[in-house]
Amino acid sequence: MKDFLKRNKTIIILFCLAFVVRLIYVLLVKTPVVSDFETMLNASRELLNGTHEYKESPYFLFWAYQMGHVFYQYLLLKIVNSVTFLMIVNCLVTSLTVVFIYLISSKFTSKLSSLIVTLIYTFFPFPLFMNSVLSNQQMPLLLFLIAIYLFINMNYDKYILRSIIIGLVLGISNVLRSETIVILFSLFLFSFFLIKKVPIKKLIVSFLLIFICSTLVFKGTAYAFKASGISTNGLDNGNSYWKFVSGFNYETGGVYSNDDAEKYATNKELAKEEAINRIKDFKKIPMLFLRKTKTMWFTSDLSWPIGHLSDTAFYKVSNIINQIVIIAFIVLSVFSINNLFKLNRDYLLIFIICLVYFGVYLLIEVMPRYAYNTQVFLAILSSFGLDNIINYFKSKRIKE
Repeated sequence: MKDFLKRNKTIIILFCLAFVVRLIYVLLVKTPVVSDFETMLNASRELLNGTHEYKESPYFLFWAYQMGHVFYQYLLLKIVNSVTFLMIVNCLVTSLTVVFIYLISSKFTSKLSSLIVTLIYTFFPFPLFMNSVLSNQQMPLLLFLIAIYLFINMNYDKYILRSIIIGLVLGISNVLRSETIVILFSLFLFSFFLIKKVPIKKLIVSFLLIFICSTLVFKGTAYAFKASGISTNGLDNGNSYWKFVSGFNYETGGVYSNDDAEKYATNKELAKEEAINRIKDFKKIPMLFLRKTKTMWFTSDLSWPIGHLSDTAFYKVSNIINQIVIIAFIVLSVFSINNLFKLNRDYLLIFIICLVYFGVYLLIEVMPRYAYNTQVFLAILSSFGLDNIINYFKSKRIKE
Protein backbone atom coordinates (compact mmCIF):
# COMPACT_ATOMS: atom_id res chain seq x y z
CA MET A 1 0.00 0.00 0.00
CA LYS A 2 2.84 2.39 0.88
CA ASP A 3 4.52 1.69 -2.46
CA PHE A 4 1.24 2.38 -4.29
CA LEU A 5 0.75 5.70 -2.45
CA LYS A 6 4.37 6.69 -3.10
CA ARG A 7 4.18 5.86 -6.82
CA ASN A 8 0.87 7.67 -7.29
CA LYS A 9 1.35 10.53 -4.81
CA THR A 10 0.93 13.29 -7.42
CA ILE A 11 -2.22 11.71 -8.86
CA ILE A 12 -3.79 11.23 -5.43
CA ILE A 13 -3.00 14.82 -4.39
CA LEU A 14 -4.41 16.19 -7.66
CA PHE A 15 -7.61 14.17 -7.26
CA CYS A 16 -8.10 15.18 -3.63
CA LEU A 17 -7.37 18.85 -4.36
CA ALA A 18 -9.76 18.91 -7.32
CA PHE A 19 -12.49 17.10 -5.40
CA VAL A 20 -12.28 19.30 -2.28
CA VAL A 21 -12.40 22.52 -4.34
CA ARG A 22 -15.35 21.22 -6.37
CA LEU A 23 -17.21 19.91 -3.34
CA ILE A 24 -16.87 23.23 -1.49
CA TYR A 25 -18.20 25.05 -4.55
CA VAL A 26 -21.32 22.87 -5.08
CA LEU A 27 -22.17 22.95 -1.38
CA LEU A 28 -21.89 26.74 -1.22
CA VAL A 29 -23.38 27.76 -4.58
CA LYS A 30 -26.95 26.65 -5.25
CA THR A 31 -27.43 26.71 -9.01
CA PRO A 32 -31.06 26.45 -10.18
CA VAL A 33 -31.78 23.52 -12.50
CA VAL A 34 -33.18 25.10 -15.67
CA SER A 35 -33.83 24.58 -19.39
CA ASP A 36 -33.02 21.16 -20.90
CA PHE A 37 -31.38 20.06 -17.66
CA GLU A 38 -34.62 20.56 -15.73
CA THR A 39 -36.52 18.60 -18.41
CA MET A 40 -34.07 15.69 -18.15
CA LEU A 41 -34.05 15.76 -14.34
CA ASN A 42 -37.86 15.61 -14.25
CA ALA A 43 -37.81 12.64 -16.64
CA SER A 44 -35.24 10.88 -14.41
CA ARG A 45 -37.52 11.43 -11.43
CA GLU A 46 -40.48 10.07 -13.37
CA LEU A 47 -38.52 6.91 -14.10
CA LEU A 48 -37.72 6.66 -10.40
CA ASN A 49 -41.38 7.09 -9.47
CA GLY A 50 -42.59 4.65 -12.14
CA THR A 51 -44.45 7.26 -14.17
CA HIS A 52 -43.85 7.84 -17.85
CA GLU A 53 -45.50 11.11 -18.84
CA TYR A 54 -42.19 12.31 -20.28
CA LYS A 55 -42.63 9.83 -23.16
CA GLU A 56 -45.45 11.98 -24.54
CA SER A 57 -43.26 15.07 -24.53
CA PRO A 58 -42.17 16.29 -28.00
CA TYR A 59 -38.74 16.90 -26.44
CA PHE A 60 -38.08 13.18 -25.89
CA LEU A 61 -39.91 12.10 -29.04
CA PHE A 62 -37.62 14.27 -31.18
CA TRP A 63 -34.47 14.27 -29.04
CA ALA A 64 -34.59 10.68 -27.80
CA TYR A 65 -30.78 10.60 -27.64
CA GLN A 66 -31.10 12.60 -24.39
CA MET A 67 -32.54 9.50 -22.73
CA GLY A 68 -29.05 8.15 -22.08
CA HIS A 69 -28.37 10.97 -19.65
CA VAL A 70 -31.88 10.65 -18.21
CA PHE A 71 -31.28 6.98 -17.45
CA TYR A 72 -27.82 7.71 -16.00
CA GLN A 73 -29.36 10.24 -13.59
CA TYR A 74 -32.14 7.79 -12.75
CA LEU A 75 -29.55 5.18 -11.71
CA LEU A 76 -27.83 7.73 -9.46
CA LEU A 77 -31.12 8.92 -7.95
CA LYS A 78 -31.91 5.30 -7.07
CA ILE A 79 -28.86 5.41 -4.81
CA VAL A 80 -29.59 8.81 -3.23
CA ASN A 81 -32.63 10.78 -4.35
CA SER A 82 -31.01 14.20 -4.20
CA VAL A 83 -29.92 16.86 -6.68
CA THR A 84 -26.99 17.63 -4.38
CA PHE A 85 -25.91 14.01 -4.68
CA LEU A 86 -25.92 14.32 -8.48
CA MET A 87 -23.67 17.37 -8.15
CA ILE A 88 -21.32 15.52 -5.78
CA VAL A 89 -21.05 12.72 -8.36
CA ASN A 90 -20.19 15.44 -10.89
CA CYS A 91 -17.38 16.50 -8.54
CA LEU A 92 -16.01 12.95 -8.40
CA VAL A 93 -16.22 12.56 -12.17
CA THR A 94 -14.56 15.88 -12.97
CA SER A 95 -11.84 15.28 -10.37
CA LEU A 96 -10.99 12.13 -12.31
CA THR A 97 -11.00 14.26 -15.47
CA VAL A 98 -8.31 16.42 -13.84
CA VAL A 99 -6.29 13.27 -13.11
CA PHE A 100 -6.53 12.06 -16.72
CA ILE A 101 -5.49 15.47 -18.04
CA TYR A 102 -2.31 15.01 -16.00
CA LEU A 103 -1.84 11.35 -16.99
CA ILE A 104 -2.21 12.09 -20.71
CA SER A 105 -0.13 15.28 -20.60
CA SER A 106 2.69 13.69 -18.59
CA LYS A 107 2.80 10.83 -21.08
CA PHE A 108 3.74 13.37 -23.76
CA THR A 109 5.47 16.22 -21.93
CA SER A 110 7.50 16.88 -18.77
CA LYS A 111 5.88 16.34 -15.40
CA LEU A 112 6.44 20.01 -14.53
CA SER A 113 4.55 21.28 -17.60
CA SER A 114 1.81 18.71 -17.11
CA LEU A 115 1.42 19.59 -13.46
CA ILE A 116 1.25 23.35 -14.08
CA VAL A 117 -1.39 22.97 -16.82
CA THR A 118 -3.40 20.50 -14.73
CA LEU A 119 -3.38 22.84 -11.74
CA ILE A 120 -4.55 25.72 -13.94
CA TYR A 121 -7.40 23.53 -15.19
CA THR A 122 -8.23 22.47 -11.62
CA PHE A 123 -9.08 26.08 -10.76
CA PHE A 124 -10.41 27.04 -14.21
CA PRO A 125 -13.79 28.64 -13.28
CA PHE A 126 -15.91 27.29 -16.15
CA PRO A 127 -15.39 23.51 -15.67
CA LEU A 128 -15.18 24.02 -11.91
CA PHE A 129 -18.52 25.85 -11.74
CA MET A 130 -20.21 23.48 -14.21
CA ASN A 131 -20.23 20.85 -11.46
CA SER A 132 -23.39 22.50 -10.13
CA VAL A 133 -25.08 22.12 -13.54
CA LEU A 134 -26.78 18.77 -14.29
CA SER A 135 -25.21 18.72 -17.73
CA ASN A 136 -24.75 15.65 -19.92
CA GLN A 137 -21.10 16.65 -20.53
CA GLN A 138 -19.12 15.57 -17.46
CA MET A 139 -19.24 11.76 -17.62
CA PRO A 140 -18.93 11.45 -21.44
CA LEU A 141 -15.80 13.65 -21.35
CA LEU A 142 -14.21 11.48 -18.66
CA LEU A 143 -14.95 8.38 -20.76
CA PHE A 144 -13.32 10.09 -23.78
CA LEU A 145 -10.17 10.69 -21.76
CA ILE A 146 -10.12 7.12 -20.45
CA ALA A 147 -10.43 5.80 -24.02
CA ILE A 148 -7.66 8.12 -25.26
CA TYR A 149 -5.39 7.14 -22.35
CA LEU A 150 -5.93 3.46 -23.15
CA PHE A 151 -5.29 4.16 -26.83
CA ILE A 152 -2.00 6.02 -26.35
CA ASN A 153 -0.77 3.17 -24.15
CA MET A 154 -1.81 0.54 -26.68
CA ASN A 155 0.55 -2.42 -27.05
CA TYR A 156 -0.08 -3.66 -30.59
CA ASP A 157 1.30 -7.07 -29.68
CA LYS A 158 -1.70 -7.45 -27.37
CA TYR A 159 -4.25 -5.08 -28.81
CA ILE A 160 -7.47 -7.10 -29.21
CA LEU A 161 -8.79 -6.83 -25.65
CA ARG A 162 -7.73 -3.19 -25.26
CA SER A 163 -9.41 -2.24 -28.54
CA ILE A 164 -12.63 -3.90 -27.37
CA ILE A 165 -12.48 -2.04 -24.03
CA ILE A 166 -11.88 1.29 -25.81
CA GLY A 167 -14.88 0.60 -28.05
CA LEU A 168 -17.09 -0.24 -25.07
CA VAL A 169 -16.03 2.93 -23.22
CA LEU A 170 -16.68 5.10 -26.29
CA GLY A 171 -20.03 3.36 -26.80
CA ILE A 172 -21.16 4.21 -23.27
CA SER A 173 -19.99 7.79 -23.80
CA ASN A 174 -22.08 7.95 -26.99
CA VAL A 175 -25.16 6.77 -25.12
CA LEU A 176 -24.73 9.62 -22.64
CA ARG A 177 -23.93 12.31 -25.23
CA SER A 178 -23.73 11.91 -29.00
CA GLU A 179 -20.21 13.20 -29.63
CA THR A 180 -18.26 9.95 -29.94
CA ILE A 181 -18.08 10.33 -33.72
CA VAL A 182 -15.52 13.11 -33.13
CA ILE A 183 -13.16 10.78 -31.25
CA LEU A 184 -13.73 7.86 -33.64
CA PHE A 185 -12.98 10.02 -36.67
CA SER A 186 -9.91 11.46 -34.93
CA LEU A 187 -8.59 7.96 -34.13
CA PHE A 188 -9.22 6.96 -37.75
CA LEU A 189 -7.21 9.92 -39.07
CA PHE A 190 -4.45 9.40 -36.50
CA SER A 191 -4.10 5.75 -37.53
CA PHE A 192 -2.57 6.91 -40.83
CA PHE A 193 0.36 8.38 -38.88
CA LEU A 194 0.96 5.03 -37.19
CA ILE A 195 1.36 3.05 -40.42
CA LYS A 196 5.18 3.14 -40.36
CA LYS A 197 5.23 2.12 -36.72
CA VAL A 198 2.45 -0.50 -36.58
CA PRO A 199 1.51 -3.21 -39.13
CA ILE A 200 -1.45 -1.96 -41.17
CA LYS A 201 -3.45 -5.15 -40.52
CA LYS A 202 -3.30 -4.55 -36.77
CA LEU A 203 -4.32 -0.91 -37.22
CA ILE A 204 -7.33 -1.89 -39.32
CA VAL A 205 -8.44 -4.67 -36.97
CA SER A 206 -7.96 -2.44 -33.92
CA PHE A 207 -10.01 0.42 -35.38
CA LEU A 208 -12.74 -1.93 -36.59
CA LEU A 209 -13.00 -3.48 -33.12
CA ILE A 210 -13.25 -0.03 -31.53
CA PHE A 211 -15.87 1.09 -34.05
CA ILE A 212 -17.94 -2.13 -33.95
CA CYS A 213 -17.95 -2.35 -30.13
CA SER A 214 -18.88 1.32 -29.82
CA THR A 215 -21.71 0.90 -32.32
CA LEU A 216 -22.99 -2.28 -30.67
CA VAL A 217 -23.16 -0.62 -27.26
CA PHE A 218 -25.08 2.36 -28.66
CA LYS A 219 -27.45 0.32 -30.84
CA GLY A 220 -27.94 -2.29 -28.12
CA THR A 221 -28.82 0.34 -25.53
CA ALA A 222 -31.18 2.07 -27.98
CA TYR A 223 -32.92 -1.26 -28.62
CA ALA A 224 -33.13 -2.01 -24.88
CA PHE A 225 -34.64 1.42 -24.16
CA LYS A 226 -37.23 0.88 -26.88
CA ALA A 227 -38.06 -2.72 -25.96
CA SER A 228 -38.39 -1.94 -22.25
CA GLY A 229 -40.60 1.08 -22.88
CA ILE A 230 -38.14 3.53 -21.35
CA SER A 231 -37.93 5.51 -24.59
CA THR A 232 -40.44 5.44 -27.45
CA ASN A 233 -37.78 6.22 -30.04
CA GLY A 234 -34.76 4.60 -28.43
CA LEU A 235 -31.83 7.01 -28.78
CA ASP A 236 -32.84 8.48 -32.13
CA ASN A 237 -32.26 12.01 -33.29
CA GLY A 238 -35.64 13.03 -34.73
CA ASN A 239 -34.27 16.04 -36.59
CA SER A 240 -30.59 15.81 -37.53
CA TYR A 241 -30.88 18.95 -39.68
CA TRP A 242 -31.87 21.21 -36.80
CA LYS A 243 -28.31 21.82 -35.55
CA PHE A 244 -27.27 22.87 -39.08
CA VAL A 245 -30.22 25.26 -39.37
CA SER A 246 -29.15 26.87 -36.12
CA GLY A 247 -25.46 26.69 -37.02
CA PHE A 248 -26.00 28.57 -40.27
CA ASN A 249 -28.11 31.34 -38.79
CA TYR A 250 -26.22 34.38 -40.08
CA GLU A 251 -28.12 36.81 -37.86
CA THR A 252 -27.24 35.09 -34.56
CA GLY A 253 -23.77 33.96 -35.65
CA GLY A 254 -24.66 30.28 -35.40
CA VAL A 255 -26.10 30.60 -31.90
CA TYR A 256 -29.50 29.16 -30.86
CA SER A 257 -32.52 31.18 -31.97
CA ASN A 258 -36.02 30.92 -30.48
CA ASP A 259 -37.52 31.87 -33.85
CA ASP A 260 -35.63 29.05 -35.56
CA ALA A 261 -36.67 26.61 -32.84
CA GLU A 262 -40.36 27.42 -33.28
CA LYS A 263 -40.22 26.95 -37.06
CA TYR A 264 -37.72 24.14 -37.62
CA ALA A 265 -36.82 22.20 -34.45
CA THR A 266 -39.70 19.73 -34.74
CA ASN A 267 -40.16 19.80 -38.51
CA LYS A 268 -37.49 17.65 -40.16
CA GLU A 269 -38.44 18.34 -43.80
CA LEU A 270 -38.69 22.08 -43.30
CA ALA A 271 -35.40 22.06 -41.37
CA LYS A 272 -33.67 20.16 -44.21
CA GLU A 273 -34.91 22.64 -46.79
CA GLU A 274 -33.88 25.66 -44.68
CA ALA A 275 -30.44 24.20 -43.88
CA ILE A 276 -29.71 23.69 -47.60
CA ASN A 277 -30.89 27.23 -48.41
CA ARG A 278 -28.68 28.76 -45.72
CA ILE A 279 -25.60 26.77 -46.69
CA LYS A 280 -26.02 27.95 -50.30
CA ASP A 281 -25.49 31.57 -49.18
CA PHE A 282 -21.71 31.23 -49.67
CA LYS A 283 -20.86 34.94 -49.41
CA LYS A 284 -21.96 35.07 -45.77
CA ILE A 285 -20.13 31.92 -44.69
CA PRO A 286 -16.61 33.37 -44.03
CA MET A 287 -17.93 36.01 -41.61
CA LEU A 288 -20.23 33.44 -40.00
CA PHE A 289 -17.28 31.10 -39.41
CA LEU A 290 -15.27 33.93 -37.84
CA ARG A 291 -18.12 34.79 -35.48
CA LYS A 292 -18.59 31.13 -34.56
CA THR A 293 -14.87 30.71 -33.91
CA LYS A 294 -14.93 33.68 -31.53
CA THR A 295 -18.03 32.37 -29.73
CA MET A 296 -16.77 28.81 -29.42
CA TRP A 297 -13.08 29.29 -28.66
CA PHE A 298 -12.60 32.76 -27.21
CA THR A 299 -15.76 33.62 -25.28
CA SER A 300 -16.18 33.33 -21.53
CA ASP A 301 -19.74 32.64 -20.40
CA LEU A 302 -20.54 31.52 -16.87
CA SER A 303 -24.27 32.15 -17.21
CA TRP A 304 -25.19 28.45 -16.90
CA PRO A 305 -23.57 27.79 -13.51
CA ILE A 306 -23.67 31.25 -11.88
CA GLY A 307 -25.96 33.36 -14.06
CA HIS A 308 -28.22 33.82 -11.03
CA LEU A 309 -25.31 35.73 -9.44
CA SER A 310 -24.70 37.97 -12.45
CA ASP A 311 -25.01 41.21 -10.45
CA THR A 312 -22.32 40.21 -7.96
CA ALA A 313 -18.59 40.93 -7.84
CA PHE A 314 -18.02 37.16 -7.66
CA TYR A 315 -19.55 36.71 -11.12
CA LYS A 316 -17.61 39.58 -12.67
CA VAL A 317 -14.25 38.55 -11.20
CA SER A 318 -14.85 34.90 -12.13
CA ASN A 319 -15.61 35.90 -15.72
CA ILE A 320 -12.34 37.85 -15.93
CA ILE A 321 -10.33 34.92 -14.52
CA ASN A 322 -12.14 32.56 -16.86
CA GLN A 323 -11.28 34.69 -19.89
CA ILE A 324 -7.63 34.88 -18.82
CA VAL A 325 -7.40 31.08 -18.58
CA ILE A 326 -9.04 30.63 -22.00
CA ILE A 327 -6.55 33.03 -23.58
CA ALA A 328 -3.64 31.38 -21.72
CA PHE A 329 -4.62 27.95 -23.07
CA ILE A 330 -4.94 29.31 -26.61
CA VAL A 331 -1.59 31.15 -26.45
CA LEU A 332 0.22 28.12 -25.01
CA SER A 333 -1.41 25.94 -27.69
CA VAL A 334 0.04 28.27 -30.35
CA PHE A 335 3.48 27.78 -28.78
CA SER A 336 2.99 24.03 -29.22
CA ILE A 337 2.53 24.23 -33.00
CA ASN A 338 6.16 23.34 -33.84
CA ASN A 339 5.34 19.81 -32.65
CA LEU A 340 2.99 19.61 -35.63
CA PHE A 341 5.77 20.46 -38.08
CA LYS A 342 7.96 17.81 -36.45
CA LEU A 343 5.12 15.32 -36.99
CA ASN A 344 5.26 14.45 -33.31
CA ARG A 345 2.85 11.49 -33.16
CA ASP A 346 1.86 12.12 -29.55
CA TYR A 347 1.03 15.73 -30.35
CA LEU A 348 -0.82 14.86 -33.56
CA LEU A 349 -3.53 12.84 -31.84
CA ILE A 350 -4.59 15.70 -29.55
CA PHE A 351 -4.17 18.24 -32.36
CA ILE A 352 -6.39 16.17 -34.67
CA ILE A 353 -9.10 15.92 -31.98
CA CYS A 354 -9.08 19.73 -31.60
CA LEU A 355 -9.11 20.16 -35.38
CA VAL A 356 -12.08 17.81 -35.84
CA TYR A 357 -13.99 19.58 -33.06
CA PHE A 358 -13.18 22.90 -34.72
CA GLY A 359 -14.55 21.66 -38.05
CA VAL A 360 -17.71 20.21 -36.52
CA TYR A 361 -18.60 23.41 -34.69
CA LEU A 362 -18.12 25.49 -37.82
CA LEU A 363 -21.11 23.60 -39.20
CA ILE A 364 -23.50 23.22 -36.30
CA GLU A 365 -24.94 25.39 -33.53
CA VAL A 366 -22.40 26.89 -31.15
CA MET A 367 -22.41 28.39 -27.69
CA PRO A 368 -19.56 28.91 -25.19
CA ARG A 369 -20.81 25.98 -23.08
CA TYR A 370 -20.01 23.56 -25.92
CA ALA A 371 -16.31 24.37 -25.41
CA TYR A 372 -16.38 22.18 -22.28
CA ASN A 373 -14.74 19.26 -24.11
CA THR A 374 -12.46 21.24 -26.40
CA GLN A 375 -10.93 23.19 -23.51
CA VAL A 376 -9.65 19.94 -22.00
CA PHE A 377 -7.83 19.08 -25.22
CA LEU A 378 -6.55 22.66 -25.46
CA ALA A 379 -5.19 22.24 -21.92
CA ILE A 380 -3.31 19.11 -23.03
CA LEU A 381 -1.95 20.98 -26.07
CA SER A 382 -0.93 23.75 -23.67
CA SER A 383 1.37 21.37 -21.84
CA PHE A 384 3.30 20.93 -25.12
CA GLY A 385 3.50 24.71 -25.51
CA LEU A 386 4.62 25.24 -21.92
CA ASP A 387 7.19 22.48 -22.36
CA ASN A 388 8.57 24.21 -25.45
CA ILE A 389 8.87 27.53 -23.56
CA ILE A 390 10.61 25.90 -20.58
CA ASN A 391 13.01 23.99 -22.84
CA TYR A 392 13.78 27.17 -24.80
CA PHE A 393 14.83 29.07 -21.67
CA LYS A 394 16.77 26.05 -20.40
CA SER A 395 18.77 25.84 -23.63
CA LYS A 396 19.34 29.60 -23.57
CA ARG A 397 20.68 29.39 -20.02
CA ILE A 398 23.02 26.53 -20.97
CA LYS A 399 24.43 28.55 -23.89
CA GLU A 400 25.12 31.49 -21.60
